Amino acid sequence: MGRGRNPEQTRQKILEVAEKLFLEKGYDDTTIQDIIDGLGGMTKGVIYHHFKSKFNILETLMSEVGDTTTFVDWQGNTGMEKLQNSMKRAFTSYKRQSIGYSAAITLRSPRIIGENYLQLFSESVPQIKAVVEEGVKDGSIQTDFPEEIAELMLLTMNLWIGFQTSELSEVALRRKMLFVKQLFDGIGVPVISDELLEESYKLFAVLKK
Repeated sequence: MGRGRNPEQTRQKILEVAEKLFLEKGYDDTTIQDIIDGLGGMTKGVIYHHFKSKFNILETLMSEVGDTTTFVDWQGNTGMEKLQNSMKRAFTSYKRQSIGYSAAITLRSPRIIGENYLQLFSESVPQIKAVVEEGVKDGSIQTDFPEEIAELMLLTMNLWIGFQTSELSEVALRRKMLFVKQLFDGIGVPVISDELLEESYKLFAVLKK
């Protein structure tokens, strides 16, 4: 399968094989050679023509699989509803979350955590802040600190719980999620509803299978 023949089809085939292997073996235990073996005659050069590295394949899968509109297509009648619906979409994107979970060891590296932190704060905080401010205006959220609320949401859900998921037991996950719920309830932004708690528990069960 040459690089000049149906390049988009070739790219998609690489992603399909990589996704299957990541979900079956885990990203950290899948090698580029494993992907080549699953492609039936494709060479390593063809893979590197489309992707810079195995991690680049993971990044592409994470951006293309499942719901990628979490902080773009805000749905709801109030700021609070938009935040809650965004979190629900994230919790119910099982395939996308499973692919990320398969790379648990790699994603916990200091470099990746640092890069993720910088990206989240530069790209996502302004978007979440705008929705929090909308909630303040429509009365669904009570706070004088919309930017800090946006930062806290990302810190707790992505950089605290998200990166620890592979290491947490079910008891520990439930305890942390209850703590986060009480934290936001206590500062007047009850974004973690009982429904969202249950969705987080379901996602955890799917990831741990």
